[in-house]
Amino acid sequence: MSADPLLVLQMQRMGDLILSFPLIEQLQRRLPGHPVWVAAEPQFFEELVPLAPKAVFFPSSHCARLAQRRYALAVNLSSRPDAARCLARLDAPLKLGPAALKDGLRIEGFWHLYRASLTQNNRHNAFHWADLYLLDAVESASLTRVGHARPRGAGGRRVGLMLGASEAAKRPDADFWARLARRLVRAQVSPVFLGGPAEMELGAEAAQKSGLPKANLCGRLSLKNLADVLRGLALFITPDTGPMHLADWVGAPVLNLSMGPVQARETGPRSPGQWILRADASCVGCWQCSQPRPRCRGAFTPRAVADVAVALLDRPDKPDFPPLKGLTLFKTGRDNLGLYSLIPHHSRHSCRTLLEDFWQAAFLHIFGALSGASSAASGRETALRRLGALQSAFPSLHIRLGQGLARLTAACSSRIKHPGELPAGFWREEMPLLRLFAGWMHMTLQNARYSREGWQYAVDSLELLGSLFADTKN
Repeated sequence: MSADPLLVLQMQRMGDLILSFPLIEQLQRRLPGHPVWVAAEPQFFEELVPLAPKAVFFPSSHCARLAQRRYALAVNLSSRPDAARCLARLDAPLKLGPAALKDGLRIEGFWHLYRASLTQNNRHNAFHWADLYLLDAVESASLTRVGHARPRGAGGRRVGLMLGASEAAKRPDADFWARLARRLVRAQVSPVFLGGPAEMELGAEAAQKSGLPKANLCGRLSLKNLADVLRGLALFITPDTGPMHLADWVGAPVLNLSMGPVQARETGPRSPGQWILRADASCVGCWQCSQPRPRCRGAFTPRAVADVAVALLDRPDKPDFPPLKGLTLFKTGRDNLGLYSLIPHHSRHSCRTLLEDFWQAAFLHIFGALSGASSAASGRETALRRLGALQSAFPSLHIRLGQGLARLTAACSSRIKHPGELPAGFWREEMPLLRLFAGWMHMTLQNARYSREGWQYAVDSLELLGSLFADTKN
């Protein structure tokens, strides 16, 4: 009898599916002999199959049939109701992600619950989506042993320009692309306009304005052909979009123009050694832009992008150019925990980065301590070190954060004897410094149906954080 399969439900867009590939690889290594089955959208997976890790792909319409058998493990990475129903109905000793139970939706897994709590509340999150997919299935300490391929350019000076994105706010317009292409040509670089059928009009306009009609390949390539083109590039300049993740997966060097409602630490190119250009606006990384026109887009100019691109082509490992006005260039990497990190090309001193780093370590500490993970002790040391860095650089912020946690702990402690629900807008009313934690705690309590055990879990988490602040007082 064959071994029970491992099931991954990923019925989102192409980029989300590609970000699931590391999880598929790790499941194969963790449970060898068990085939991996993936439920996804056919328009995305059919052409990706030759590029994907070895797995059996099923259309999302097969969810009801997939729910009728047993699996060794099942992971739901989708937010769709049919995926949640499938996870609830199937038989598996370990289920992770949202499941539609009789009494409502329940999210299984600490990190899947954390990821769900980021909806409209991702400011100060420092975890990459691909890492969050992994963390419930692979112990965090094991991430340092996860292999991460590095990009290798094809040489020469051929550069791809990905014109489209899922939203207009996430990409430059045709005039920008045309002006960028002209600047690249003057620097002896050969640009090519790339995109799918949705970018055909945009590609035609950019080609006409740039005077480069032969450079327009929008709507002419299948995903397989696009992958072949990407492998032949010296650099791929792209917004945050599915083809960016495809380029990253096949090893093409990427310069990601991170603009609009995207968070580079969550969905940037995941391989170490890629490049991300991001605006310095305080609102950068939002879930949804509240402005008539995203402020971050204005920081990107064809000249600045061309200067960075040419510097990367001339010296891929150590590009040489002065700091940019309103923009910061980051290089992707992996920290000592094996987690995704962004390293600024020019030194920066940012309270936001320190706060994001602290909250990342704080959640690892909470998970390790409350789950009894082997990494619990090292997790606390990392959280203390990062909190100390925050205190040293921004002492007043450290005090405000500690006071907010003490207030929240006192308020929650009184609820254990008399559990009750929190107001719908509870986490939104919390101070921005604490909102990431408040949102996670709110969702954790909802997930536990506001039981006494759920309230105790929340208080235990707060006390773990409070002990960090007690140990960093002068």
